[in-house]
Amino acid sequence: MCGNLLERIRRYSMPNVIRVCDKCSNIDIEKMKLKFGDNNVKVGCVGACRKAKYGYFGKINGVYVSVNNEDEFIKECER
Repeated sequence: MCGNLLERIRRYSMPNVIRVCDKCSNIDIEKMKLKFGDNNVKVGCVGACRKAKYGYFGKINGVYVSVNNEDEFIKECER
């Protein structure tokens, strides 16, 4: 019961802060800003270009996320 309540609180009270690099994250930044809003999408270095040179990656609420395509990254952002 308590875990379910915490999950609902997290889902509705904390907007995702998404950080992607405009040079190496391979993410369409304008598409992300349209979907999640300018306030939730930050553009800048995520310090991971050597980790996932050819993948799609960024940070969601400070957690590094690397996936195979842009749609998977968007799904991770929606969680």
